[in-house]
Amino acid sequence: MNILTKNFLVYGTGKSGKSAVSFLLSRGAKNVYTFDDDNKSESIKNTIRLDSLVDIEKYDIECAILSPGVNVLGNENIDLLSKKGIKFISEFYLGFMFSYGKKICITGTNGKTTTVNLIYDMLRQKYKDVFLCGNTDTPITKIANLTSLNSILVCEVSSFALETCEEIKPDVSAILNIGVDHIARHGTFENYSQIKKKITAYQDAKDYFVCSENFDIVTNANVVLYSLNQQTNGAYVSKGYVCFNGHKIIKRKDIKLLGDKNLENVLCAVSIAKLFKVRNGKIKKVLKNFKGLKHRIQVVLKKNNITYIDDSKATNPDSTICALDSIHDETILLLGGSDKGYDYDEIFEHTQHTKTILTFGQMGEKIKQTALKCGFNDVLSFKKMSDATLYAISIARSGDVVLLSPACASYDEFSSYAERGDSFAKIVAENED
Repeated sequence: MNILTKNFLVYGTGKSGKSAVSFLLSRGAKNVYTFDDDNKSESIKNTIRLDSLVDIEKYDIECAILSPGVNVLGNENIDLLSKKGIKFISEFYLGFMFSYGKKICITGTNGKTTTVNLIYDMLRQKYKDVFLCGNTDTPITKIANLTSLNSILVCEVSSFALETCEEIKPDVSAILNIGVDHIARHGTFENYSQIKKKITAYQDAKDYFVCSENFDIVTNANVVLYSLNQQTNGAYVSKGYVCFNGHKIIKRKDIKLLGDKNLENVLCAVSIAKLFKVRNGKIKKVLKNFKGLKHRIQVVLKKNNITYIDDSKATNPDSTICALDSIHDETILLLGGSDKGYDYDEIFEHTQHTKTILTFGQMGEKIKQTALKCGFNDVLSFKKMSDATLYAISIARSGDVVLLSPACASYDEFSSYAERGDSFAKIVAENED
């Protein structure tokens, strides 16, 4: 794509949209127009804001850049762009096309952020010109102009970004897992799954695709498998050690991240680090010091032999199941929030260590009824998360874990999962005697 002297529309003016605007202007775009579904969104300097796309053809726009928050399925504005013959791509794809260097792209329903941070930290042990970008705090268009042929880009790629990517071809890709998520956005699980698989669809024999040994996918890339229980051509676990190519790297018990799902994230990261020839000792150093990320099975307080865990990032049932499977103490589980179109039955197949469930928010009553239907009877419903948290504190006893792992989005009460997690931590800190 030649940007110079062309007109572009940036649809969505959040962080990614603003980054895309800056990138397009830096590359000499003739005019950059902006549009946002929120009519109250602020204007962006050096752009022309549009209040409607009805007469879009008069602006001679050649391409629309979509921010990840823009819903494609059933969006009348997207349908209008298509009818007017205007192609649209994601902000991620724009940055991907114009970035130099090796590109590592990680997707999956759960574990992306933890995995890309591990890979970034490991690669930084050997290379200087490494960037972490994508579905993180740094949009890829923000760093594209900073890259060179010596760069390595570690990209977290969401289904929202992949949805409007064209022939994306990373040097290394990985799919961590595919569970039920974002059905309201993508329509069906099958559609969501196919979008995820786009990350390797155009790779060839020069590229690498990394995944669990249990993952079944067709790809033309070189496949690197990691495993929790047997030797593979990637990282694997053997006799209590994380290993690679017959060499022990670190004792499993020395890794601070909880649970098998996190261990799989570790194995994926190690597999990719070894593709880039990072030494085992450097990998071990990273793993011994990596404490995990906020709001992801994060211990926020241990007091009176009660452990309080913030897993607010668990916005789907699969994530909550990962958390439950990683905890083997008596657990008081907090579930609830806003609707993402899920069924919750499967959660109750993983509650063998759960003694009480407290639900809250918009989905609280539905989850309660699902629990009762599934035979889990020690369940109470509250209007707000704060009420559920205070009650959890009041009934928690020595040896218990109080786990916020909501399996729902946060938007009924909070602006983000981070705000929800911070609120939980604050309530716990202020009320635990």
